[in-house]
Amino acid sequence: MRRPWNLLLAAARLRARVRVRSLHEGVTVVIVSWNTRGVLADVLRAVQRFTPTEVRVMVIDNGSTDGSREMLRAWPGIRTVPLPSNAGHGAALDLGVFLARTSIVVTLDSDAIPLREGWLDSAVEPVRSGRAVLAGLRSSRNFVHPVYLAVDTETFIKRRLSFQVHRLPGVSEADARWGENAWDTGELMTPRLDPADVVFVERTENVVGGLPGMTAAGVVYHHGGVSRSADGGVTAEALQEWRSACRALGLWFVDDPARTHETGEKVVRLE
Repeated sequence: MRRPWNLLLAAARLRARVRVRSLHEGVTVVIVSWNTRGVLADVLRAVQRFTPTEVRVMVIDNGSTDGSREMLRAWPGIRTVPLPSNAGHGAALDLGVFLARTSIVVTLDSDAIPLREGWLDSAVEPVRSGRAVLAGLRSSRNFVHPVYLAVDTETFIKRRLSFQVHRLPGVSEADARWGENAWDTGELMTPRLDPADVVFVERTENVVGGLPGMTAAGVVYHHGGVSRSADGGVTAEALQEWRSACRALGLWFVDDPARTHETGEKVVRLE
């Protein structure tokens, strides 16, 4: 990561340590976005629809140029932190935790969408009850992945935990072997904690046939990354695929041209 971001994060961590005793009981959902405007809008609608009003929502925008910033400025009920350029996903997540004023932070990918009320419970309950300081989706390499994760804010700050990607010296991106000489976003947090302080949320069956993705505890669907156009934004095909997955999961949006008159308990219309 470039030096200016290191300096910014060091200053933010220092300020967070000073005010750590003033954290109040509660949850902040942190989402990092970069040129995912259409998908992010759907995620924000679902978060606000399925989340108690006292939960705070913060979006760290990584220098988007696709209209995300304008959309976020006008979006009610969220805190937006616009970065001047792309600091990287891990660094932006670190910043989100440092800026949070609640005792628990939940991270959610910008293409991970809650499916129903109570979606926070699987990750938050173990941390809130004191059974864990870190809880969330179990990745394929057996670490808690920030696709859907809850962490005790004070522990994150005092233990100097981080979401940042790490590669051994001299290892290029092309030579990276994840889990061997390079470690993914948030991967190094799990082994730094006592195993007794970590709770895994297991993957559940992906019910969206023919489309990519997975679900965590049956409450969050993660699309697994969206294809970008030459200008960095989400392609029209990728957005259509995302919406198809949402419809298959029972989520419909008022501006969805494929929306039908179908009704039923499993269909949720998000405005």
